[in-house]
Amino acid sequence: MKEFIKKLLLFFIIIDSGVFLVVWLSSLKETAIPVNTIPHVFLVSFLTALVTAIVFSIDPKKKVGKLTNVLIFLAHLISLCLIVFLSGSKFGWFEKSFSGFLNVAISVAIVYAFTAVFYIILVNKETKELNDALKNYSEKETD
Repeated sequence: MKEFIKKLLLFFIIIDSGVFLVVWLSSLKETAIPVNTIPHVFLVSFLTALVTAIVFSIDPKKKVGKLTNVLIFLAHLISLCLIVFLSGSKFGWFEKSFSGFLNVAISVAIVYAFTAVFYIILVNKETKELNDALKNYSEKETD
């Protein structure tokens, strides 16, 4: 459970940053982001982080086929789009139309790419630190 909470917080911070980036970029043509948008962004970020933490909590040691991985990825992406579209249409971010959903899909893709790159960087850093620690430990054992 502790590991899940850590993932949830990590994804919340990364996704929230990405969502605020998209909100900021989309508001460049306007004068300012409405103040009431901020708690909405936090809510949507939390909901999408929760789904993402659940998806990334699937046991990586359990072997699944390529088709299953693709289906998990698609289900994850579709659920994120639905969360953002339903929340965004309720909060007045998007029109309830095909073009509104297309805007959501593009926004989700931007945040997804941002989150994936940031997460990969963090995981690679953590992996390097663990490998270095194991190398140092094994060198001490042989001495």
